[in-house]
Amino acid sequence: MDVLMPQLGETVAEGKIVKWFKQAGDAVKPGENLFEIETDKTSMEVPAIAAGTLSDIRFQVGEVAKVGAVVAVIAGAGGGTSAEIKPAPIVNAPAKLQTPFAPAKAGAQAEPKKEPGPRFRGDDRSVVRWGERSIGQAHTRANQQTARDFAYPDMSPWREVRTPERNYGPASIGGRQVTPLARRLASERGIDLNRVTGSGPQGRIVAADIAAAPRASEAAPAASQFYLVVDVDIGRLSAMREEAKAGGAEFSLGDFVTKAWAAALRRAGQGTSADIAVIVDADGRRVTKVIRDAAGKTLTAIAREVGALDDSVPAAAVTSAVRILSTPGIREFSSSVTAPFTSVLAVGAPRRAPVEAADGSVRFVSQMTVTLSCDPRAIDDTAAAALLAIFRSLVENPVTALV
Repeated sequence: MDVLMPQLGETVAEGKIVKWFKQAGDAVKPGENLFEIETDKTSMEVPAIAAGTLSDIRFQVGEVAKVGAVVAVIAGAGGGTSAEIKPAPIVNAPAKLQTPFAPAKAGAQAEPKKEPGPRFRGDDRSVVRWGERSIGQAHTRANQQTARDFAYPDMSPWREVRTPERNYGPASIGGRQVTPLARRLASERGIDLNRVTGSGPQGRIVAADIAAAPRASEAAPAASQFYLVVDVDIGRLSAMREEAKAGGAEFSLGDFVTKAWAAALRRAGQGTSADIAVIVDADGRRVTKVIRDAAGKTLTAIAREVGALDDSVPAAAVTSAVRILSTPGIREFSSSVTAPFTSVLAVGAPRRAPVEAADGSVRFVSQMTVTLSCDPRAIDDTAAAALLAIFRSLVENPVTALV
């Protein structure tokens, strides 16, 4: 029996073999999956419709077959090809056939009505001996075995095949449809579909979008990332926050860090629009909020946008992020750089710390520690150090970040 490439849709003319569940020479039963196919619209598993042996595989993994093409051959009981089944010999053939249109002879007795043969009855009561094997009995046993092994009423290769149980995630992300192939590719490559922009109709995410998307887990190797750590005096910033609060305008330390970091990027020539991704913890989960043109926004506007926490999707243009932990008391930490970011500024909790004064005395100041993680493929250590120095100056002289 020839196993054909099934019709996957009215507009689909071919399918790609992505997996074989059986190998040449394996025994198969009706209902067992033979191979998996995919197009840009669907991903399906194709089952066997007859018992036998998978004698030939004509399309390998990665190859594309047209609809109706012979993908494989099943031989043996219930699966023999038309070339393997020989016609039964004719026994006691009549010497002369009488045409049905010849008039009956006068006085002739009508012949008794004969029961139709098995070909027209639709059963297997007629048995033709072929050597020592009974073809009719063999077909009957195969049909009975099929009924026991598989319960699907229609196993035609042209019927719609079943969708695999593993669908690699939901078919809709944020109101946008995702094709099965795109879901599978995203799952295999570790790509967050929330970060992918769909190019299909109504923003549908297709396979080509996955190929162009940065991998969510594609971080620079840990050994190649480098980190710069600096302590920042936040005494003047704390005083400015108190004055703003007295005047009815409130903002957090993280809000000011976001604006100061965007301003530092712009002044260092690392970003013109200075869009910043703010990564915070909310309700036990990690949330990313993109602040567009953070350098040009007021502190109250930034505070309002960060407070909304609507899970913005970072675009490829957003290259830097600010990471703020909700757990108090963490003085210093670092955050790994993952795409699309090339740098992440991790902000430690504020604290009182002793420092040495110019005259050798010791005094206590309000201080926070920030750690800049960088991908060396995008920024070198010299440029990163200069960038962090600009940021420190803006925070320790907060008025300069506002002008």
